Amino acid sequence: KQWYQRRVRGDDFGTLHILEVPWSLRQPSANEVANMSAYFDRECSRIDYYKEREANRPSAGAGPSEPAIPLPLETDEEEEERLKKSFNSYLNMEKDFLVKLGLKRDDEPVALVH
Repeated sequence: KQWYQRRVRGDDFGTLHILEVPWSLRQPSANEVANMSAYFDRECSRIDYYKEREANRPSAGAGPSEPAIPLPLETDEEEEERLKKSFNSYLNMEKDFLVKLGLKRDDEPVALVH
């Protein structure tokens, strides 16, 4: 005759749930207590190590005292020229793609931005 350990639970809708607990969850395995104690000790020492490591790490604001050299900013004209070149490059790629698909002839001009 087999003995089963069951847990029975009801919910708000009146449904009865019967759960069978397997033997491996009812009986501790060999050295389970020692293995879990060793696991928790390792985790505690790992946390202590990272706390110590974080305490010894220099903070982000404690870098060299030299002022950072700001990057030169583009003028409006330089930015507009860069954007025009980028857009014209896009238009040429689009034309090449349409030519490869056969939707446009190679001799048709591309309306570039000036």
